[in-house]
Amino acid sequence: MIYPCFEVKSLTEPEARRLQELEEARGVLLRVHEAEGQCIAVFAWGAVSLPRELREQLMTLAGKRTAILRIDGRFYVREVG
Repeated sequence: MIYPCFEVKSLTEPEARRLQELEEARGVLLRVHEAEGQCIAVFAWGAVSLPRELREQLMTLAGKRTAILRIDGRFYVREVG
């Protein structure tokens, strides 16, 4: 039997999720890339989908302990000391 497959998922990439209001993503930022018009921030525990505008700011924090907080629909990014 042949089943049509319309969606292709990478087995090596974690599936990105969106941060909910008042939710924070924190940890060592392993990698940042762009997919489907979104910025994907990859941590050891998983990946977070963010607005594309944050890509440049996050690229400077790759390899560092980072926190991304969502408040009132805005994202606040900082390096955690």
